[in-house]
Formats: sequence, C-alpha cells, structure tokens
Amino acid sequence: MQVLEFVGKETMDLLITETGLGVDKNEEGFKDQTIEEVTFDRCFYIYGGPEQLEELEALSSHYTLLFNRRKGKLSQDEKSMYDGKLKQIQQLFSFAAEMNGIKAESDKGKQIDTKAEGSDDDMKNLHNSSVSKAADMAAGFTNALTGLSVNDIIQRTGGRLESLHSEGVHRLSEMCCFAVTHLLILGKSMISHANKVQDEDTEALKIEWPEDPTEKARLIRGKAESMAGFVEAVSNSFITGISDVSETYSAAIKGASTDDDSKDNLLKTSTMEEKANTFNDSLRSDQTTAITKIQEGLQYLSFVVISTSMPSA
Repeated sequence: MQVLEFVGKETMDLLITETGLGVDKNEEGFKDQTIEEVTFDRCFYIYGGPEQLEELEALSSHYTLLFNRRKGKLSQDEKSMYDGKLKQIQQLFSFAAEMNGIKAESDKGKQIDTKAEGSDDDMKNLHNSSVSKAADMAAGFTNALTGLSVNDIIQRTGGRLESLHSEGVHRLSEMCCFAVTHLLILGKSMISHANKVQDEDTEALKIEWPEDPTEKARLIRGKAESMAGFVEAVSNSFITGISDVSETYSAAIKGASTDDDSKDNLLKTSTMEEKANTFNDSLRSDQTTAITKIQEGLQYLSFVVISTSMPSA
C-alpha cells in the first residue's frame, strides 16, 4: 500500500473547494481573500488526520488494557522490568527527551534495515516537491514586477504572498497527515508481527521487527524524527520564499517611486513587510502544531510497543 493513497481525488476536490487552493489567480487583479479559511486544522481535517490520530488513540487504549492484564500474570521482578522498559520507551517517544541525551540512543534505530518499499521515498518525494514548489513560487518574482506601476506591484505582491502562505499551510498539513498515517501503519505492522498474521495495510513495509521493545521504539523514534525534520524543512522553505518576495517588493517599490511619494511608499513597504511577517509567524505556528501532532501519534504507540513484546499467556 502506498501511504499517500489515502488522499483520493474526492479529498483533493474537497480541499480545493474548501480552501481555494489550486485555483488560478490573476495576481494583477488579486483582491484580499478570507485567508482565515486556509488553516492548518481545516486542511488536516480534510486530509483525514484526526481520524488517524483517533485510531492511534484507540490502539493505545486497547493495548494499555492488554499491558495491565498481561503484567498481572507476571512475577514482581518481571513487572518491574516491564515497567522500566515502558518508561524508557515513553522517554524515547518524547521529542523533548533530546535535552536529556536520549537522542543519541534513538539514533541507533536509524541503522536498522526496515526494508520498506516506497514509504520512506514517498515522504522524501513529498518533501522535495514541497521545497521545489516554495522555491518556484518565489523565484523570478523580480521579473514579474518589472515595469509595473506602484499599485500593480502592491496587488501582484499581495497575491504572491497569500499564495505562498496558502500553499505552505496545505503542504504542512499534508505532510503531517502522512506522518501520522505512517505511525499508524507502523503500529499495525508491529501487531501483525506479534500475532503472526498478514495485514494488507502493512505488507509494503516488510519490517524485520526486533524482539526487544526498546529496539522497536528506537526504530520508530528514528522514523518519526526524520518525518518531523521534513516538516520543519518544508515550513522553512515557504518562510524563506515569503521573505524573498517581501524583499523583492521593497526593492521594486523604491525603483518605481519618486522623491515626491517616498513617505507614502515607505508606509506601503512597511505594511507589506508586516503582512509577510504575519504569514511567516502563522507558518511557524503551524510547524509547531504539525510536530506536536506527530509527537502525539508517537506517544500513542508506547503501549503497543511494550504489549506486543510481552508473553501473551
């Protein structure tokens, strides 16, 4: 199964309808739009992200009960051992644990050969296409403004900034939903491996799961950390694109103005910079939200990891 296939044509059509993404805009006649509609939460919902998190939460609840039931049959020493392993897994599954030196341990998981078919490449391709999209939208903007009047420069720049922001929100929500979905598939793969059954959702992964729960956790943590890194890189690409367009605008306004209207154009430049800063702050906030959701999905797998590594009887 290709993980990205959960975004079907109907979903994309709904996303375009709801957010206005993908609609051709004539930037010269661009009017202010209700950018509030293009939000991370709305796009994440349309991509099905909340459903994936709910399924992860349900898995967590079920395997928490299973963990407690299985632990009740163990000796006191075994109970202490599994409680210690669970605590270690929960630490590994916290991005904040990097401050405590856990990151060095989690890096070991990246060396395990997961033999995944396509899943890692899909995430990398999504990252690459998003970074390229941000660069393409910002590149060549100087030429687009050449010879335009001040008012046309303002209209064209406003349109490009809003397009960059909208596309950035769209890409971040898509990547976040991909990451959460991939975590869910990893959880199902562990369960299938423990139960020695085939799961069509996880067949493409072909992961050779280690028996030790801590090693499982390191493998998953490494993947989650990599996906969070892709999200950060995409966010930074659109932030850079917005900043580049803002700087191009400032230079174009100076070139198109005269000494007589310098004060007025200074005000216009300040207003456009404020708009760019607002969009960039929004993308930084969305980046934090996306990584928080990946972290949430990761934590839901703690009891799945420990429970699938315990004796069933």
